[in-house]
Amino acid sequence: MTQEAPADIQLGELLIRGGLLGPEQFEAAYRLSFKMRLPIGRVLTMHGHVTEEQLRAALEIQARIRDGLIPFEHAITALLMVSQEGLPLETALNRSGPVAMPTQVPTHNRLGEILTSAGIASQPLVDQGMVTSAETGLPLGLVLLNRGVITRASLNSALAAQRLIREGKVEREAVLYALKLARLRSISLEQSLKETGQFANLAPKFGIGELFVMAGAVSESQLLTAHEIEATHDKELDEVFVELGYASKPCIKAAKHILKMIESGVLFEDQAAQIISKVQYASSNEELQRVLSLIDEDPGAIFEERQPIEITDILKKAGLISDKDLQIATALALANKVPLMKTLFDARLIDEQVLEHATHLKNYLDHDLLKLEQATIVMAYCLENNMTVEETLDTFGWTAPQ
Repeated sequence: MTQEAPADIQLGELLIRGGLLGPEQFEAAYRLSFKMRLPIGRVLTMHGHVTEEQLRAALEIQARIRDGLIPFEHAITALLMVSQEGLPLETALNRSGPVAMPTQVPTHNRLGEILTSAGIASQPLVDQGMVTSAETGLPLGLVLLNRGVITRASLNSALAAQRLIREGKVEREAVLYALKLARLRSISLEQSLKETGQFANLAPKFGIGELFVMAGAVSESQLLTAHEIEATHDKELDEVFVELGYASKPCIKAAKHILKMIESGVLFEDQAAQIISKVQYASSNEELQRVLSLIDEDPGAIFEERQPIEITDILKKAGLISDKDLQIATALALANKVPLMKTLFDARLIDEQVLEHATHLKNYLDHDLLKLEQATIVMAYCLENNMTVEETLDTFGWTAPQ
């Protein structure tokens, strides 16, 4: 019997049915990825559940199913061959059934047209980016940004220009001219528009995107992706967030309620961010209402007194020192009247690299730019891969302090 492929076939279902991992493994990895805001694929590969090659095969097959290029039963058969026989994906696909049709690449892209018309990117590079975008499902802007073809600032300007054109605030030719001028003179698009006689306030309003970034619910890279989809497909940002899995519908509902409370002066922005972190996992309206009712009754009741996190907390959480180590070192430090960190260092419980990483991470924690669980992952990744904290934050797509 032929299996019907679900319209929204999920990666986990493919991996499980393809024999690459069990349901329990995927469930545990999914909970960790959701909690730590890491891509599920990264968690699966970091824990050794699947290899990079197997993950790429599953993602490629997922894309082909969604595009209607391969029957569902052929996809599962091919994944089984990849996992059990170690076959390359294309070989497995050829053996599983009829050869899949080639990926259909769009012949135009509105963002691509703006980038080329403004001289920000060349047509050949945009065309190459569109091929990769069609193959991977990533937005064109993110593909070009990752390849170094464009900068984050130029992508933001192009997306802002696209939004102005879509909303009819500025004529297309006027926006393109302002973009060219901004590029040539290394000034902002807003300044360029003013100099050319156009007025458009491009300063971002504190909205859902900014609220979720402040709450640590999405990274700046994820927000950039959402903004591109918003501008390119004429969708609302909250709708995009739900489609991308950045937030549940109840969470978005809460965010809109919270933004109104900010506008009315009931909440400060940092307080609102704390609330979002509490409701981002809400899976039902009932669960959401329990939290929001507390806010309406007493906005201050929802906030917990945050205890400062010490370097030793980071070291213990990362498993670099034990409670017993800390007790002995603290007693020695007091007896010898020397700093605790020096005692740990002299006892060779930590080294300079560990202390440097922990000090950096404490600074990020003190400014609410990371959570302790994230700092723990960063510390382990830094030590395992001999990377700096900043490099690791960039790898994970988390925002480093400016």
